[in-house]
Amino acid sequence: MRVGIVGFGNMGQAFANCLIRKVGRENITVTDVLPEKRSLAVEMGLAFATDIKFLADTSELVIIAVKPKDSLKVLEKLKEYKGIILSIMAGVSLEDIENVVGKDKKIVRVMPNIAVAVGSGTMAITDNGKLSDEERNRVEELLLSCGSLYRIEEGLFDAFTALAGSSPAYVFQFIDGLALGGVLLGFSYEQSLKIVLDTVRGCANLLRETGENPNALTTRVTSPAGTTIEGLKHLESKGFKGILMECLEKTSQKAKKLK
Repeated sequence: MRVGIVGFGNMGQAFANCLIRKVGRENITVTDVLPEKRSLAVEMGLAFATDIKFLADTSELVIIAVKPKDSLKVLEKLKEYKGIILSIMAGVSLEDIENVVGKDKKIVRVMPNIAVAVGSGTMAITDNGKLSDEERNRVEELLLSCGSLYRIEEGLFDAFTALAGSSPAYVFQFIDGLALGGVLLGFSYEQSLKIVLDTVRGCANLLRETGENPNALTTRVTSPAGTTIEGLKHLESKGFKGILMECLEKTSQKAKKLK
């Protein structure tokens, strides 16, 4: 499948890095309003188009990876496009897109996170019902090369944006905080970070493979009057879980305001 990517910022580059492994560099064309993105595309071995219409004419699927505020001027140039339009723009609904390009167009909406760059992304997907079963399967197969895929109703996309799209930033900060805590205890930052990454990966694998509730596993490593319960007590006294829930709630609310 030939893929065009409109917008070569962080997410556009993340998808390019992932899809290179699936379809090959020769089948990916990118474009961006910033001229300096051309040199980046060339360094990655990708074709760079200066015109969105040319990119669309040579692509079976066009990924729109621009900011929501720039959606209209991009969509205006895809009114005659006959292929599949895949939007990763937060807050821009299927109906918003149809209102510009037409209700007869094949439109897919995906909410990814930055980990698609290494094939470990978490993505939500929905479409406007205009794709054939074969086309839908091809799109899903393409995306599954970039990570996990959840087909959800569009009404949950803002919530998914908070839970999976924005949360990597919070996870990175959590990891950094633990690593800095290791520095406080005497480790170098580099060594502490490696220890934390191994610990986080191990915990995620344990949860996935056992299928157990996180609280059940917490109980297993929490001895009476031990070190772990002392730390948990401090987290709870600071409202740790409440802060996380409020953080996601505010993120979801912000996603709604982007519409």
